[in-house]
Amino acid sequence: GRRQPQPEDDEGGFGSAARRETARGGGAAGSGARPPGAQGLRNHGNTCFMNAVVQCLSNTAPLAEFLALGRYRARGARAEVTHRLAALVRALWSLEYTPRLSAEFQSIVAKHGAQFRGNAQHDALEFLLWLLDRMHEDLGSASPAPGPHAAHQRSAEQSGAGGESFVQSHFQAQYRSSLTCPHCRKQSNTFDPFLCISLPIPVRQTRALNVTLVLQREGGRSLRVGLAVPLLGTAAELRQMVAREGDVPPQQVILAEVSPQGFLRSLDDTEELSTAGQGAPLYALQAPPEAPAGAHPVLLLLCHVAGTGLHRARFGPPLVLRAERGASWAQLQRDVLAPLRGTMRSAVQSTAPQFRIHVAGEPGAYLSPQDMHPLCHAAIDRALQQSPTGGPPHVALTVEWDISTKERLFGSMQQEAVQDADSVRLQQAAHQQHSCTLDECFQLYTKEEQLAPDDAWRCPHCRVPQQGTVQLRLWTLPDILIIHLKRFRQVAQRRHKLSTLVRFPLRGLDMAPHLAPGGGLWQHPLRPPRSCPPDALYDLYAICNHHGSMQGGHYTAYCCNSLDGRWYSYDDSTVEGVREDEVSTRSAYILFYQRRNAIPAWSASSAAR
Repeated sequence: GRRQPQPEDDEGGFGSAARRETARGGGAAGSGARPPGAQGLRNHGNTCFMNAVVQCLSNTAPLAEFLALGRYRARGARAEVTHRLAALVRALWSLEYTPRLSAEFQSIVAKHGAQFRGNAQHDALEFLLWLLDRMHEDLGSASPAPGPHAAHQRSAEQSGAGGESFVQSHFQAQYRSSLTCPHCRKQSNTFDPFLCISLPIPVRQTRALNVTLVLQREGGRSLRVGLAVPLLGTAAELRQMVAREGDVPPQQVILAEVSPQGFLRSLDDTEELSTAGQGAPLYALQAPPEAPAGAHPVLLLLCHVAGTGLHRARFGPPLVLRAERGASWAQLQRDVLAPLRGTMRSAVQSTAPQFRIHVAGEPGAYLSPQDMHPLCHAAIDRALQQSPTGGPPHVALTVEWDISTKERLFGSMQQEAVQDADSVRLQQAAHQQHSCTLDECFQLYTKEEQLAPDDAWRCPHCRVPQQGTVQLRLWTLPDILIIHLKRFRQVAQRRHKLSTLVRFPLRGLDMAPHLAPGGGLWQHPLRPPRSCPPDALYDLYAICNHHGSMQGGHYTAYCCNSLDGRWYSYDDSTVEGVREDEVSTRSAYILFYQRRNAIPAWSASSAAR
């Protein structure tokens, strides 16, 4: 059965203990010279997603002070989540953290959030939004901070129905969705609140794919080339690319996955390229010239294997040859061995069977040496009928040798040596180094899109259905800006993670260009108008990172400590100082920015400013 998670047992789907150093204590005892706030959190069994989010919120200065100093008024017994979070944040900043506090917080989260019960891994964004929503429900209308602006704040809060909660007043803003008629240019606007902006990441439309070419003019020698294939393309497009690369007619190209164990699978032209070459190395083999008129050949794709089970291994190159359908076993054996004669240690003197021939994709279907015409087997007919479209019709065969016979004739021969063309290295480098800027993500987010014909909208002015254009723009800006980078992407039936490096500014993120004309923080319905636009510059203070893939991952955080201004890495209980230039990585998942002029009057940070 499944082992129960132990403290500090957070694989997050990984099994790599080498990924993280041994945890060095979760409280003040292991804090060394680190400042208050730079304390680790015990992992209670796959709770890295929770720990990373708590660290980011604990380093959100307005929220941390609001909770740690008890400046909130919680509503009723349902406020347990906020109370426990406040106790946890207070302990992190007072150097009084013990693992019991994070265990109690986890327990309360499970009590109020059924989706977070148990020890499964969860998405950090889902937990963050749930926690902010829970705090909003717990706090209701925020208790105003004492000070000269308290009366003004109270009147602003009371101007809306029920006032604003702390979460609304600091994390929430609005975006505007505009629907424009292409005929009369009239515009219909709707406004909706947001706590987080989910930005799409511009993706390459191609991926690097290595294909081993086996061409007739090269004498069957193998050359591996690197191609940039379309992510949403088909094998037909790959066949055309290979044909251009090898300067051969596409109808002569057989595309096949050939595994190290000798399993063969030919690709059909209609197959999507999203997973091509992932099950086994991909080969493109050129068929030999057409047989003379009057002959009745069959085109064979074959590879040689020796051994069985775990010891089964392919040797020699995969081959394409033509054989006469009416050939005897002895003739077929000669045809199969002919391409390998130059590598044989001794000639085969006997016509006795040296190997078995299995029809790929047909369990238990072996050609029989006793048949007068073994290639007239019913399995050969079925294979030809089911031959993939696009390339020449063919039959895939596996030539199976026992190890002793193979070693007697071929010695220690293994798989063929394949030379890499320069394109292999160049394509891998081009695709691995893909990066973009945060501004490019915003441009994609606010890009105008036309409605599909099926989604045509009835324009109230034209009074007929129109294929309008839709555009999202920000209408107001929050004090705390949370940006989610959409790293998980659906391609066909498969979800995968984008490892694109998104280059984001640590200081001075200017959000003014992303506001809709006429929008701005000063237009918030629950805030009084201001005489001038607010500062739209934001500074980064925390990052939630996701390491790994869709199949398993681990969450960590980078946070800037408000007391010493240094960045720290939070990996569950392990906290280490990091350089500022190290926090921008391909693992960045959620970014936390604070508006420069958003420090409240009651904040300790305001005195420093």
